Amino acid sequence: MKKKIILRIIGIGIFHMVLYLYIVPFVIYPKFGKNGFEFTIAVAVIISIAVLGTIFFERKNKRR
Repeated sequence: MKKKIILRIIGIGIFHMVLYLYIVPFVIYPKFGKNGFEFTIAVAVIISIAVLGTIFFERKNKRR
């Protein structure tokens, strides 16, 4: 259980590193500008919340 949680958190970290260090500055921002940047940040935050939300739902279901 803890191993899955740690892997998810590390996965989110890797996702954000790739997104903010490569995809946003070299792909999104030059092509779409500030609006693309804001949209990308919003999508990244939503994905992170969804992944972390699954952790809390798993814990809640296993306690029952």
